[in-house]
Amino acid sequence: MQENNQTNDTQNTTTDNLNPTTPVVDTVVVEAEGAATDLASAAPIVVDAVIVPEVAPETLIHTEAATAAAPVVIASKKQMLVQYGIATLVVLIMGGGLAYALEQQGRIDTGVFDKISSIVNPAPAAAVVNGTKITKADYDKNLLQLQNAATAQGADVADASIADDIKKQAIDVLVNTELLRQEAYKEGALVTDEQVEARYQEIITSLGGVEQLNAKMVELGITEPALRKDIEGEILIQGHLSKAVDISKIEVTEKDLSDAYAQISSTATAGVKIPPLAEIKTQLEAQLKTNKEQELVNAYITKLREGATIEVLI
Repeated sequence: MQENNQTNDTQNTTTDNLNPTTPVVDTVVVEAEGAATDLASAAPIVVDAVIVPEVAPETLIHTEAATAAAPVVIASKKQMLVQYGIATLVVLIMGGGLAYALEQQGRIDTGVFDKISSIVNPAPAAAVVNGTKITKADYDKNLLQLQNAATAQGADVADASIADDIKKQAIDVLVNTELLRQEAYKEGALVTDEQVEARYQEIITSLGGVEQLNAKMVELGITEPALRKDIEGEILIQGHLSKAVDISKIEVTEKDLSDAYAQISSTATAGVKIPPLAEIKTQLEAQLKTNKEQELVNAYITKLREGATIEVLI
């Protein structure tokens, strides 16, 4: 594939596959909040079980018997404190175990256990961009999505040449996306929850509803947290490109239109009737403008790649 195709989609391909042409509602959060409330309400019960009234100092000094008994009382209080610490630890462990179970079921997404897991069992890398790792799992997911998209367009993904092109595009898209994300963060760009939610709702509408979105997510093998992360990246990169690449001076001339129309006519399959230029002028002009915008984006990405440290490991 040419470089245009390799970098045509610098955002994560998940949002593009979900919005051709990307889950699920807040029930999960409500369940997770309920679990947290139950856990919080359980904590005082355990704590109350190990707190005892403090012995007044005067009861320990009146008689030799009382004085002799003092160390026993103090030892008991120390023991209670130890028990209190153990009980608190048990609550924390139980809470952590519950949160871990909920996260593994996909009912909550704290990200804490993913971070711990990544430290204990580092994921294999597909590439490293300026010190930031792109995981093999992300590459495999992106590759599968591109293969599915190519198949839907009638391409033979079993063909060695096409397969190699798709593999190269899969890693190039991820590397380019990471470079653009890093540049956006350097300039202090931020994405709000409101922006992500607005885009999320746009995707639901474009697909025809939540059920259609859920079905598409199952098809692509993604979760709502992953989708929202992809949306965040998409907004971040689009915002950065709008500042980094000046498209205001792009112009599509009459010669551009006539040349493009002549090429379309000369490459059309025999028997296919091409509409007159006047009928498709608006659509053709829009496509040529998009192509010119993409050329500027490609040039910017090429510049970023030349100044970056990129190690492809697959």
